Amino acid sequence: MKSLFISLLASGLVGAHAYGQSLYTLAGPVGLEESLPLKWTFNVAGGYDDNVNATNSNQQESAFISTDIGASLANYDAVTQYAFSAKLGGIFYLKDLEGDTNESLSNSTLNASLSHSFDQTLRYNGSLSFAWQPEPNYSNGIANSRRDGDYIYVYVSSSLSKAWTTRYSTTVGASYSMIDYQEDSAKTDNRQYFNLNLNNRYKWTERLALSINWNGSYCDREYGNNEFSNFVMAGAEYAVAQNTSATLRVGPQFKHVDNYGTKTYPSAEFGLNHRMSDRFSLGMFVRYSNEATNTYVPQTGASYYSNETWRVGLTSTMKVTHRVSLNAGVNLISSDYSRPSSSSTDTKTLTFNATAGVKMMLTNVLALTAQYSYTNGSYSGYNFPMPSYNRNVFSFGMNYSF
Repeated sequence: MKSLFISLLASGLVGAHAYGQSLYTLAGPVGLEESLPLKWTFNVAGGYDDNVNATNSNQQESAFISTDIGASLANYDAVTQYAFSAKLGGIFYLKDLEGDTNESLSNSTLNASLSHSFDQTLRYNGSLSFAWQPEPNYSNGIANSRRDGDYIYVYVSSSLSKAWTTRYSTTVGASYSMIDYQEDSAKTDNRQYFNLNLNNRYKWTERLALSINWNGSYCDREYGNNEFSNFVMAGAEYAVAQNTSATLRVGPQFKHVDNYGTKTYPSAEFGLNHRMSDRFSLGMFVRYSNEATNTYVPQTGASYYSNETWRVGLTSTMKVTHRVSLNAGVNLISSDYSRPSSSSTDTKTLTFNATAGVKMMLTNVLALTAQYSYTNGSYSGYNFPMPSYNRNVFSFGMNYSF
């Protein structure tokens, strides 16, 4: 029955991520999760950022130091399973900065999950995420695509999965997420989401499972118009191979905006997870939906009632030798703002980010790291007069684990 439990866990988590946690979990896990003993890590790095504020009009450069200490553990062998990871850290710029970026920024996170089997057919899943970070998290599906200082992000979810037969299961769940920007200039995008979801899943073959999903998401904005969206989506999960899983869901989004009304838009989600032994792994997601992100315009007090957004992410790791590993990633967020509440013109934003890094183990506990990140942002429309910008960030550091 362990394979059935894994299937239930995947279906329960997938339906709960409309606005929160990581979009890389859209596809189900590959293989069985591995238990890990308590592990501590310490990181310190120095680097250079050629455009700290991620802008064209007030471009500043600075060297920086980043450091963090973290802990993690996981137990997947018991009836009650859990995993935990946390880090406490910060980024410290070595130059007095102007604009919306402070010289000292938090870079701290917390992630925890809990799963309990009441019997062979009933299972509970819960998760918690917290972050206080300065950079956009391109995969959580809630953060603005460009840098707006540091922000606090919270995500909490619970779900209950019931297997009625060996092929048919139902998952019901609820989740809460919020994002709170610390800089005054970005607080106009502060918001919180309340979500309910229902997933009915049928295992058609050993490789293919079909599902019907409903998700109700209420967005409470600090500024601008609140929104309520109903997603009704048909889904398919397919085990391409023993080490590869893919998930696709498509359907309509019924979006109601206060003081405007209800409109219907298409929505789609796709996720892929691939793992080739312990030497190569690949994750991918694509999401298209009409979001509530950055729809308020503080300059005019107007709002955009429509924000059709593509979010695309790709990440991979490769172990070249037993001591050298590589990592790379690409992120793209494209937003098309339309239907303004005033005479404002339509707006388009596009953010592209690419990262690459290397880790070299000097001993079993000590490693050297190098990382590079490139970001390009472009904007058009009356409410986003800022021209395109480029940003390059380099860092070199040391990782110690025990």
